[in-house]
Amino acid sequence: MTANLKPLHDRTLPAGRILMLAVTALTIVFAGCGQRELGSGVVLWSPDETTIASGSVVTVLSESDISDTYTVTADQASEPLEIVRWRVALFEDAETAAARAREYAASLDGNALLRARARRNALPMRSQPVARGDNTVYRLRTNEEIKLIGRESEQTNLEGLVSYWYEALTDTGVRGWVFGYTLEVFDPTNPDVVVDTGANSDPLVDLLLQNVWRPVSYVDMISAAAIDLERFRPEYGLFPDPENRQLELVLADHATIFEYEQIARVGNRRYIARGTSLQLTFQPNDTLSIQYELNGQQHLRAMARVDGEIEEYRERELERRASVYEDLLERGPEFASNAYGTILFSEGEQFLWTGYERLVPAAIPEGAGNSGRLDLGLFLSRSLMQQFDGAVSFRFDGADAPVSFAYAFRDGGIRLVWIPAENIADRIVRSTTASPLTIFMSAAGG
Repeated sequence: MTANLKPLHDRTLPAGRILMLAVTALTIVFAGCGQRELGSGVVLWSPDETTIASGSVVTVLSESDISDTYTVTADQASEPLEIVRWRVALFEDAETAAARAREYAASLDGNALLRARARRNALPMRSQPVARGDNTVYRLRTNEEIKLIGRESEQTNLEGLVSYWYEALTDTGVRGWVFGYTLEVFDPTNPDVVVDTGANSDPLVDLLLQNVWRPVSYVDMISAAAIDLERFRPEYGLFPDPENRQLELVLADHATIFEYEQIARVGNRRYIARGTSLQLTFQPNDTLSIQYELNGQQHLRAMARVDGEIEEYRERELERRASVYEDLLERGPEFASNAYGTILFSEGEQFLWTGYERLVPAAIPEGAGNSGRLDLGLFLSRSLMQQFDGAVSFRFDGADAPVSFAYAFRDGGIRLVWIPAENIADRIVRSTTASPLTIFMSAAGG
């Protein structure tokens, strides 16, 4: 029996089914032709001024939450571009965007390219163009560059400091207002030409207020390449806050805030912070002497400006110490002597020293124990650098004071020369004794 069937292409569909398929196909076609534009935008900070300039009005075609970007086009003929969202201000219509673009350029005297750099560290960016302690959104580093995207029409007198408030963007997308007194405004197409320095007063007062001042010992430590991590810390210094008329002083032994009315000149390179006990003298060697009263005591300190970031110096010193200890581990990690015992260095800058009785009490105090931690924060004076490879302190668990040695790697081992505490100043080994106590220990297997 043969089935009564037609080939598939001969089959016919009901008229209603055909209509439904046609509508579906048209929906797919129109959906593939594009999507509704999001609106118009103003490019606040172009990632490439040669492709699309800052201040340009663009059509925002779409956005991506995954990449945090807009897809934009400058005109019908241009290729779509993908730009990080914080670089573009989005508006519902082209007219509003065009008005914002005109305002943007006009507020910056017609130059939408203007940038600025901070002339002091920790310069606050604020959520509004007013100086309040609770509206800081970010603090700029010295010489950090920002993109200006607006400016108040009138200058503000902020307790004697007169300048504009600038609206700005950081290169990570932080947006806020910065008081221009400690900004240096420039055109990136000609960065050597400063458009506005913001300053309008005594240059030495500007020098004071636009810099962080560190204890003068910081300069000495940098010059000697001998960073004492206990004293060389980012929180120590004189920190100006001209917006709030404050000078915050933080030192190892005390801290205070001088809330002044005015920085007034009283002599040649001499100033006072009115309303406080603080007196300031700018020395010819580019240091600043400060004198003040605190808790009934007079203090006199020397301060200086430091090039570079404090944390970077600290990181390099930590790297140096790690390298010194790695050298000890590689050349040892065990050193032994029939007369002075055995030293075993282990990870974490730990040591175990047994059999050192002949060094008690001349170098090692009684009851010091056998274990402890190595202190790698010693340095050699220039006169000792040719004799030794370095200097270290053994901090025994049972001793209050460290036991210090200069060392040199010789003949498959290490030569240690004991250094009394009085021969060390500012963490630098200044000299050995007239008849130095010297020991030699061979490397295990050496």
